[in-house]
Order: sequence, then structure tokens, then C-alpha cells
Amino acid sequence: MDKFEDFGKRIDEEFAGLKSIRNFEDFGKRVDEELARVKSFVKEDVAPETEKRAAQFLREVSEKLTEAAAWIEARNAGRNARSGEPPPAGQPPPSS
Repeated sequence: MDKFEDFGKRIDEEFAGLKSIRNFEDFGKRVDEELARVKSFVKEDVAPETEKRAAQFLREVSEKLTEAAAWIEARNAGRNARSGEPPPAGQPPPSS
């Protein structure tokens, strides 16, 4: 069975389930069941992958910030070397 047929079968099953709802109480139970299913899906499938991607993103941003800081420090060291000023506190002297 291909994906399209499987999808159609699932739609038919869901529609049949909706037809079986006779009153508001049944509707409420069905909504509660679906919300529990969605909550479980998000908790078990979506959240871990999202956290994994977020951690990787933060690592990449951290690397880029480190590179940007080094570039700024090198630029300032070059300026200070040309003007004869000592480097700011906490910054190593420029290497020649």
C-alpha cells in the first residue's frame, strides 16, 4: 500500500470515529484523548529533537562569537601598535 492509500485509509478511519460521536460528552472525551496524544507526541518526539538542534545552534553561535571577539581584539591590537599605545587591560600585547 502506498502512502496515498494509507493516508486515505487513515482519513476514513478518523471520519468514521467522528460519526460515532453522539453527544457533547463523547465529543469532550474525544478532544481529551486527542490532546493527550498530541501532548505525548510533542513531549516524546518534538522536544528532544528541538533541544538537540538548539544545543547545536548555540555551539555554532558560540564559535562565531569567539571568532568575532578575536577579530576585534586583533584589530584593536593593530591600532594600538600603530599608535604606540599599550594594549587595554586584560588584552595580551601584540606579537610582532
